[in-house]
Amino acid sequence: MKGIVNWYSDKKKQGLIEGKDGKNIMVYEKDLPFLTILHAGDHVEYSIVKTINGYKATSIKQSSKLKI
Repeated sequence: MKGIVNWYSDKKKQGLIEGKDGKNIMVYEKDLPFLTILHAGDHVEYSIVKTINGYKATSIKQSSKLKI
């Protein structure tokens, strides 16, 4: 899936991605590649997995060249 980072907090170690379909998905620091930093407005590509608490983004790839 493709989306745009709505917000990401280094302090909380989590954020929110708005998908191409308009749905929001949580992203957590532990699911980011090593030394990846997200900022609001970043374009990302990701997979979704179901957890006991809902859904979250995994396999996150950051790119300013991804088209939504």
